[in-house]
Formats: sequence, structure tokens, C-alpha cells
Amino acid sequence: MTSMNTHINVRMSESQRKAIEEKAAAMNMPASSFMRDAALLCGEKPVRVADAGELAGIRTELKKIGTNLNQAVRALNTYGSDPVVLNNLNRATSIVSTAVGWVNDLLARARE
Repeated sequence: MTSMNTHINVRMSESQRKAIEEKAAAMNMPASSFMRDAALLCGEKPVRVADAGELAGIRTELKKIGTNLNQAVRALNTYGSDPVVLNNLNRATSIVSTAVGWVNDLLARARE
């Protein structure tokens, strides 16, 4: 490990200090490490951690699951059902829909 025995004084406003500390905390990093990494990596192309093809496959599978859940909910609404079962299916449909949205966001970022 490299010895950290030198420093640079940086002047900033209190609101800037607070914003840096909050961002560092969100990344589970000390503010000094966060600032050092931000400065040294500035301008570097971000590393992609997701494969667009895999994400597209996941999205397709989630959409199929969502379609099946919607069909089940429609059938239960048409023919009657236990309200608890119907509520659980509606919640599952909502969760899958949210997951599709997350995958869409990841796909958009992976293609940047």
C-alpha cells in the first residue's frame, strides 16, 4: 500500500463540503478517498459492468413473466378468486413491472 504522507489543502464552501461528505458516505468511502478518486479518475471513461445482451435477455424474460401474471389476474377478476390471491398477484405484477423499469435504465446506461 502506498504511504499517504502528503496533502493538498482545498478551500470550499460549507455546502460543498457537506455535499462531498454525503456522496462519499453513499459510496462507503472516507471523504479524502472520494475526492482523490474523483480527481484522479476525472475524464476517464466509466467501466461498464453490465452486458447489454444479457440485460436485454433478462428484460425479455421479465416481460414474459409480467404477461403471464397479467393473464392470471385477468382470469381471476373474470371468474372470481380469493382476494388474498388476487392481491398477491397484483403485487407480483407490480414488482415485475418495476424490475423491467430498472433493467431498462441499466440497458440505457450500458449503451452509453
